[in-house]
Amino acid sequence: MRWGIISTGHIAAKFADALHASESEQVVAAASRDAGRAADFASNYGIARSYGSYEALLADPEVEAVYIGLPNSMHAEWSIKTAQAGKHILCEKPLAVSRAEAITMYDAARANNVWLVEAFMYRFNPRTLKLGELLAQRAIGDVRIIRASFGFFLSDMSNVRLNAELVGGALMDVGCYCVNVARLAAGQAPSRALAAAQWAGSGVDETLAGTLEYPGGALAQISCTLSGSSHQQVQ
Repeated sequence: MRWGIISTGHIAAKFADALHASESEQVVAAASRDAGRAADFASNYGIARSYGSYEALLADPEVEAVYIGLPNSMHAEWSIKTAQAGKHILCEKPLAVSRAEAITMYDAARANNVWLVEAFMYRFNPRTLKLGELLAQRAIGDVRIIRASFGFFLSDMSNVRLNAELVGGALMDVGCYCVNVARLAAGQAPSRALAAAQWAGSGVDETLAGTLEYPGGALAQISCTLSGSSHQQVQ
């Protein structure tokens, strides 16, 4: 599969390195709204072509799939445009900022016969796959309580994760992992959600704790923070 990358950020760089290490995938193009940044990124990561607009990358006939590593508020727009260009989509988490957005993205992918995948890499970890098998076999019985927590200390106050206009915040950045793994363990979507948050001056949730209730009776306790110690835990 020949990939294009829409982003020049830190995670996009890791993704480019991973593609180079793959025997089946290759990265052939990168795009930024700043042509200079796109060119520098392509040069640094051994990518043949760079574009100064996202539209130009989508028009590249050699690109078969696109990794979208843009801020949360831009995921839906560019996933839909990528689908309309007939290219498969790996969109950074969280996939969307609302249920309505997610449905529209799904509909666009289905209408254009392309894959739309949310970039939760942990889902493909051998341990996660084994956990899924054990849960499906009910090897530990009925799931009653799920606890998941993810956090780190964000010292850069200008970081996009703290930008309300771009739909940042702890829940969207790392709490989405907690919600996702809880759904994996429960095997279904929650029927009720309760949460409380501490708010950053920019208007995003800096720390959040919540409870998810599932139709079968299971409960999940989740917490996430951008202003605490670095940790990733699930029980």
